[in-house]
Amino acid sequence: MSSPAAIWRRIWRTPLLVLHLLAGIMVAALLRPGRDGAVSCMPLMLWSRVLCRVLGVHIRVTGTPHAGATLFVANHISWLDIFCIAAVCPTHFLAKREVAGWPLVGWLSRRAGTAFIRRGGDNGAGEAAEQLTWRLRNRGRVLVFPEGTSTDGRSVRRFFARLFQAALLARCPVQAIALRYPDASGTGLHARVPFIDDAALLPHLWALLGERRIVVELQFCPPLAVAGRSRNELAGQARAQISAVLAGKPGGEWSVARLQDSR
Repeated sequence: MSSPAAIWRRIWRTPLLVLHLLAGIMVAALLRPGRDGAVSCMPLMLWSRVLCRVLGVHIRVTGTPHAGATLFVANHISWLDIFCIAAVCPTHFLAKREVAGWPLVGWLSRRAGTAFIRRGGDNGAGEAAEQLTWRLRNRGRVLVFPEGTSTDGRSVRRFFARLFQAALLARCPVQAIALRYPDASGTGLHARVPFIDDAALLPHLWALLGERRIVVELQFCPPLAVAGRSRNELAGQARAQISAVLAGKPGGEWSVARLQDSR
């Protein structure tokens, strides 16, 4: 059962969220592809920053996103990952095709230039690699979750290497992003953020609206040059970078710079 404090947080956050979604709809309706066929990342970045504030999400980030065409890869915990990363790193995303069918979120994602992949299809990863290559060759920036699914954040699953082929074809670097949602003590992981198993979007969102504060830690690891590397090597090295950060091993430790101060 929800505490009185959680109920009050939902009461005042829900109207703000609805207004923010309406604002997003109006902005998305006005978005038009540029001459290169791509949609600007800036509206999504600004919209995501406000969304994080509405949900009580505080972002801690270290490292610097690579400038220019880059294939970003990150471990995947929740649908919230997309907006936390977008808030600090203007980029387009690759998402599972099911997201395109989500009420409102799917339409907003399509208008924001998200590319979608068919999970379990005969050539889903191949089609995704083609889309990624085209965007990267046009100086775009794209983020993928190469685990292929979300996890509870306690480990990093094997990365699907085929998606890294796009960086090789576009001759652009790969940059790993280590993502973690600590609990209130800072030593464990937040129990409610993971969007796993058979979780449904709206009930999960409702649960997060009642949280007093959600902290997300993002580390942008050193970019990986593609010259002389195979897609399997890139996948393995990017996964190793993220695993090292999450495990706190030497080379994975990092200082935390607060992007959004506590209110």
